[in-house]
Amino acid sequence: MRILITGSNGFVGKNLICELRSKGYEDLYLFDIETEPSLLDSFTKDCEFVFHLAGVNRPKDVDEFMQGNFGFTDTLLASLKNNKNTCPVLITSSIQAALDNPYGKSKKAGEDLLFSYAKETGSVVHVFRLPNVFGKWCRPNYNSAVATFCHNIA
Repeated sequence: MRILITGSNGFVGKNLICELRSKGYEDLYLFDIETEPSLLDSFTKDCEFVFHLAGVNRPKDVDEFMQGNFGFTDTLLASLKNNKNTCPVLITSSIQAALDNPYGKSKKAGEDLLFSYAKETGSVVHVFRLPNVFGKWCRPNYNSAVATFCHNIA
């Protein structure tokens, strides 16, 4: 199976890639902020499943939340549509999507866009609102209360 992973260099992405490879999945299309943007078109033409993990959670400017969390989701879905690819899409969101703050609003906007995409294309979509995640490659004082706690007591 050809799997596209956006946000592939992030905490969740790195862990997902390790797990998929341990299960024998080798056709992984890795897309991150450093990836040549033109590759997105070829990846979305050929992929059979999308793990959309890319997002912004610590911007310099609050407007980057919407650009990164909604804007890139829009770019990804437009590329899938352009390539007439209705493969399943899984997006990681946040429990913050239920709250009235810039980050939460941007995550909710991305979710809503994905649900509209599903209605329009018939694609199967999955939204996972993750609470505090923890594990290998987690960084203290960044976005994990557990990693920060462990770091501070060590």
